[in-house]
Amino acid sequence: MTGDRARRTSSGRTLRLVASDGHVAEHAAEAAEAAAEEDLALAVDSILLPGERQSVAVGRHWVVRTAAARGATGMANQVLELLSSELLANAVLHGPGDGGVGVQLAVDETIARVSVSDGATASPVVMATDPSAVSGRGMAIVEAMSTRWGVEVHDDGGKTVWFELDLDDF
Repeated sequence: MTGDRARRTSSGRTLRLVASDGHVAEHAAEAAEAAAEEDLALAVDSILLPGERQSVAVGRHWVVRTAAARGATGMANQVLELLSSELLANAVLHGPGDGGVGVQLAVDETIARVSVSDGATASPVVMATDPSAVSGRGMAIVEAMSTRWGVEVHDDGGKTVWFELDLDDF
């Protein structure tokens, strides 16, 4: 991609910075690096995206390709794609428009974990929506299809929303 820059985190992982204007929010960069350092037993990959609509597709495709390269294929990969898309859409829609969105993926033989970080402080909620409602189902889908999910609020602002899939279920 034009304008891409790659950087190594302190744990040695490649951190890819992608922004249309070359600016990426510091909180997303710090969250991606912290996630990479948090669980060194798992291979953790990270990407930073601008808080723009097209980042949902870019992030979703990155998760699919990276998960497949790490061994999460078939139905598990499709569920990772769907749930990642939901978290990314929430981060872009509800996060600060001028901030970045960090995506982290950790996969081993039994579990896949996707985390999406943004600068918004409000945590997502699972809503009971009317069947004819246009939106509001994203976190209900995440709750129904993931093994676990949660939110980590950052002391300096922002949050990370994550979900896990037990790959043995697929």
